[in-house]
Amino acid sequence: MKRIQNYAVLVIMLLLLGSCSVETESHFVETPTLKLNAVGPMFEGSNTATASWEFDVNKLLAEEFSSEDFKDARIHEIKISIPENEDFPKINKLVMEMKSKYTSMNRIGLLEKNIKHNTSYNLKVADKQEEVLKALNDEKITFVGDFDLLEEEFYEDISFDLQVVIEVMVKK
Repeated sequence: MKRIQNYAVLVIMLLLLGSCSVETESHFVETPTLKLNAVGPMFEGSNTATASWEFDVNKLLAEEFSSEDFKDARIHEIKISIPENEDFPKINKLVMEMKSKYTSMNRIGLLEKNIKHNTSYNLKVADKQEEVLKALNDEKITFVGDFDLLEEEFYEDISFDLQVVIEVMVKK
């Protein structure tokens, strides 16, 4: 008799748990092409480039969704390219991070190659991502690219084109 009661309680708990879960569907949001800028002079070793993206979180997806429908978000893809007309030094490795008003700096991607002029790259997206949904709700995200300059010095500014694709999971 006790065993039947235990099974009954277990079945009821599973039914309650299943009814509480929310089904979601994925939608993708792509930033406009942002200018990831580093201001010269720069010297051999680590240097930083930044770009900010401001947006209305309630207009990211079709009007049928608002930020209250968002259940989770993660970075899906990060693309950088070097404009054709840029004077460009030798650069190795790029670590991409993001930060918003109420989030800490979070690593979102990595490129472990020498970056060449006139070329586009897809960064390896971080497996572990934190606070992406929270950053979206802040309505302004700053992207930070840390790169290694392989030359002793470079006095000009450096600019990368940056696009980030974010997967937003929305309540059905």
